[in-house]
Amino acid sequence: MVKFSVTKERKNVQEMYLKQAKTVSLIIALLSLLQALLAVIGFVSVLLTLSTVKVSQAVIRGALMNTSINIICFLLFTVLFFVVYARLRKGVTTSIIIQILYIAYMIFSVILSIVKGGFSLQGILVPLMLIVLGIASAYSVKKVERH
Repeated sequence: MVKFSVTKERKNVQEMYLKQAKTVSLIIALLSLLQALLAVIGFVSVLLTLSTVKVSQAVIRGALMNTSINIICFLLFTVLFFVVYARLRKGVTTSIIIQILYIAYMIFSVILSIVKGGFSLQGILVPLMLIVLGIASAYSVKKVERH
């Protein structure tokens, strides 16, 4: 009787971590999609204001390059986290490499934000929250693998 209780409890814990991993992965995928859409809007707005704003070509090229890289990265993370979500939904565990890459990208983003624009709570708060979500996702996926 005790063995059955321990096995059932372990299964419940695994289901809890699996549900948490699915939820956090879906949230990160949707937030990455939103960030990609916002980057596309930023890219289009830079292109539309080229003639009205008197800024050097180097600044414009830098803004377009930065926005293009963000669009590509966030679309990539959107697809990857939707794949992670789909696999977790089927009950298949995944490696935490995607979460680690996401966390590293967001840390790099925070560092660049501080270097380029100085310390701004507004520019750092959202990436820090996304880093916490990435850590929660990696933790949940790792716990699912262990149980």
